Amino acid sequence: MSHESPPAEDRFQRAARLEREELHRCITLAAAHFQGLLWEGTEGQAARDYIASRGITEETARAFALGYASASGTALANALAPAGLANAGERAGLLRRAPAGGGFTDVFRGRVTLPFCSPEGHPLSFIGRDLPPHERRKYQEPCISPIFERDHTLFGLVHARDAIRREGSAIVVEGGFDCMMLHQTGFTHSVGLIATTLSTSRIDLLLAAGARELVVMLDPDLGGWRGVQQNADLMLLYVPATRVARLPRKEDPDEFLVRAGPEAMRRVLDEARPLTEYLLDTTLPRGRNASAAERKEAVEALSLIFLRLQEGPTRSALLDALATHSGLSHDELEAMLRSS
Repeated sequence: MSHESPPAEDRFQRAARLEREELHRCITLAAAHFQGLLWEGTEGQAARDYIASRGITEETARAFALGYASASGTALANALAPAGLANAGERAGLLRRAPAGGGFTDVFRGRVTLPFCSPEGHPLSFIGRDLPPHERRKYQEPCISPIFERDHTLFGLVHARDAIRREGSAIVVEGGFDCMMLHQTGFTHSVGLIATTLSTSRIDLLLAAGARELVVMLDPDLGGWRGVQQNADLMLLYVPATRVARLPRKEDPDEFLVRAGPEAMRRVLDEARPLTEYLLDTTLPRGRNASAAERKEAVEALSLIFLRLQEGPTRSALLDALATHSGLSHDELEAMLRSS
């Protein structure tokens, strides 16, 4: 009887499957560890206080599986080692090798942990949010692993999926706390980008969830405007019904909700403007009354969007809208775009 070894492809597939399974066990154990530190005992008190200071209730925090990473530097390493998952923790970006003497140390230290989850709700990775007095970077970002690609996840999507399908719409905000506060106050079709931007993959996730419209509400600062601008071509191409909501004061969405309440937020969302209108009014607020220098500056600001939009209906529609708004002809605009 011959005993043929399995094809090489099968061996590779089995190795990849076992790797993914081990990483899933590691991340699941880490999630339980972080949640335990947040809610049990005194070590997580500062994190609990911070979460409460942002207006997030314990019920919401538990629903989104928030946790706390100990400042000790070895708490997670000590939790993963007995399960034989320390090496997996390194591959998942949760641990790093100690510089001397062997062993592992924690990557996330003294931070609130927010999990990125699969569509089924399984944790895949974490992002760490700094605690007051905020002397470090606001967010510590997750590492890519065989089970996690940042570009293929959205914070809160697993919680928002049913509401997105029901509403036919998704609210897109920047921060995790913005997303959680929107859910807490009834806007359960909200997702968070968390220190990143939209992409084709993320838009595909929202379309698959049933979104026919996006309402983008990024932070009211230069970064928020750039976020809209950087993603405008994708939104115009794939979700033409995209609208942009602008808060009346320089507040993030969660701050606005705490101060003004859900009815005020409902008005902001209802008054969200079509993306094309927002782009034109933001870059050329005086429209046909603008000076030649203002028009040139506006066209330069929009040139990257036109560059990324290939010839076709979407580009033509945006060019038509810009011509009407600015009072310039198509030929003038095309010449300005070529020279910008």
